[in-house]
Amino acid sequence: MSRFYYDNEMAMVYKIGPVVASEVKKKDQDIPTAILVYTDIKITNFRREKIRRTLSEVYPLPDYDLETAKKAFIDNVLSRFLGEAEPISEEKYAALEKRLEPVSK
Repeated sequence: MSRFYYDNEMAMVYKIGPVVASEVKKKDQDIPTAILVYTDIKITNFRREKIRRTLSEVYPLPDYDLETAKKAFIDNVLSRFLGEAEPISEEKYAALEKRLEPVSK
């Protein structure tokens, strides 16, 4: 399920996809060595410029399991990326998108 954020200072809305974790295995062997955690992000500013990115981080398997890697990703990487953005509801996200100005030609 997606989560939504709004940064009033930068006038940007963020749509964050679900955080996914998967094991990374060596090519020649079927042994997991690390955990890849990632999420898809859509950023829209008030000029209707849209940016889509995938944010990811690799965690060593001996130190993390899938759930602790996800938690570390959300607490460190994602929170640093979002900065001062506030969580908002999907309804408020849709309302903010309707307020966006059309792109100047």
